[in-house]
Amino acid sequence: MSPKFITLVLLLFFALLGTTLSDSVASAASNEDRFDHSYRHWNAVLRGSVSDGLVDYKKASADKRLAAFLKELADVPPEAVVRWSREQQVAFYINAYNALTFQTIIDALPVASIRDIKPNPWDASRWTVGGRTLSLDTIEHQKLRKALREPRVHFVLVCAARSCPGLPARAIVPERLEKQLDAAARSFFADKRKNRINRVDKRLELSPIMHWFGKDFVGWKGAASIEVEAEISDVERAVVQLIAAYSESADREFLASESFTIVYNEYDWSLNSQ
Repeated sequence: MSPKFITLVLLLFFALLGTTLSDSVASAASNEDRFDHSYRHWNAVLRGSVSDGLVDYKKASADKRLAAFLKELADVPPEAVVRWSREQQVAFYINAYNALTFQTIIDALPVASIRDIKPNPWDASRWTVGGRTLSLDTIEHQKLRKALREPRVHFVLVCAARSCPGLPARAIVPERLEKQLDAAARSFFADKRKNRINRVDKRLELSPIMHWFGKDFVGWKGAASIEVEAEISDVERAVVQLIAAYSESADREFLASESFTIVYNEYDWSLNSQ
């Protein structure tokens, strides 16, 4: 076999290898580009089954667009997700969490509370999201809180309970992420069933969510820069500064200048159904 022939064979081999690799890269990029960051299917499900933050799960169970959206979540390659912007990733995991909670309830109907579902619906790693098998807890605690460090997810992740934040009737989208998260926080603190600044009794009556996850807001850049006179812990001070950022001026002045006690309301785990 002549050296020229061997050289020709090697050149052809590397040319074919390069074509295969470029095709693979193009295919991965194509899969990434095809993901719908406007969340058309999920938006349609929300518009058809959510009203005033509550869900018509029976109607949602008949909506084929929910299954289509869950397939979209599963089909995204993991290497595509990590190349997305932070805003795209945060929106992706928020919408995934809420859609998978929808499906968790639908699979268990009739059910009075998500806590009645066995095995533990938050721990079970049964969902394919971004090409990986994840649990709801992994999405919330590992992806959104730890990796992406977005504390305001506590105002948009809806665990299917009445005391959860009200479910928005529109998907979270990357280009409006900041406005949507701020709007959700403002709505959460304005809901007197969940949080109340009681100036008469000098009490701050809060959702247990602030007790469970208040530490996420220590040092958060979006908090109000106010000095708090009340003798409270560093975590509670961070929560008060957070609330002040979304409060009217009279409430903000009260939080800065008055002594008050913090109490946490009972959490209503009954289903957030219409």
